[in-house]
Amino acid sequence: MLKLAPRTTLSYINVPIHFTAGQFRGGCVRAELVEIQKADLGRKYARVDRRPLDPPPVVQLRLYHVHNEGTEHESEQEVQDYDNIQCLGLLCNADLFPAVPTQPDGSSESGSLPRLPRQLSPVMQPIRPSNSYPPPSILSTDRFPPSTSSSRIGAKLPLPLNVHLDSFQIPENMKYTAALSGATFVQPACIDYEGKKALVFPFSDLAVKIEGDFFLRYRIFDLFARTASLADIPVQAECHGGPFRIYSTKEFPGLQPSTELSKRLSRYGVRLNTRETERKRKKKASESSAIPTRASKRKATRILRSESECD
Repeated sequence: MLKLAPRTTLSYINVPIHFTAGQFRGGCVRAELVEIQKADLGRKYARVDRRPLDPPPVVQLRLYHVHNEGTEHESEQEVQDYDNIQCLGLLCNADLFPAVPTQPDGSSESGSLPRLPRQLSPVMQPIRPSNSYPPPSILSTDRFPPSTSSSRIGAKLPLPLNVHLDSFQIPENMKYTAALSGATFVQPACIDYEGKKALVFPFSDLAVKIEGDFFLRYRIFDLFARTASLADIPVQAECHGGPFRIYSTKEFPGLQPSTELSKRLSRYGVRLNTRETERKRKKKASESSAIPTRASKRKATRILRSESECD
């Protein structure tokens, strides 16, 4: 008889968990995810030239030991040394959602969502309600350079109100994760951040196959962690990132110099591209044709020589 692989369960998101297996066996721990670097923009995915989101999204995992959970004397203490946390088995997953404007009744504006190919169509999945613990954090929205594309999603920002008020109201049928290309599951890196050790998950290899305004939802789980009541792997925390825009190749404005966090991650061995200066969009062919090339100069020289010989 085949033994089914353990699934993930959403029952424990952002709440204290009593572990019966894993590195926190016998303890009660609450996990928290925070996006510490959001993507600003990206270029639409192309097989020949796939450009990842820039700057690469990065989320930080914070862990808290919970004492006297469920009583009036309940207290929390954050893990002091993240170097002692076993990273093997820790994974963070990213899902893609469109940042579409919503109506006062909570419905999205008509025509603001794209029609995806059948193989990229979203899949409906159930989601559990939240509880009294703080909702997942989200960064404030930023302003973007203007874009004139008619095919992109949701020209208006910020994010839908239901993301800010109650993250668990985001319907799963809005998920566009199938439009992501690259590593959607990443392992943590332990780096020095804000004067102390921190566990971060850098998504340095994510590209999007369609144009529009999007945001990412992050979820963290431990492959070796189990609870007493369920055999499934508990999803320990989630958060939602800030919005970013995906441009077409023609409208892509270029890339800014790499952030200090990106450079630091590179020094810690994370594979990502870093830049010291701004990288602007290449000129169009019509613009570059006005600049004489070496071949055109040689051709002009030969013509002048032949004309002088004829004379």
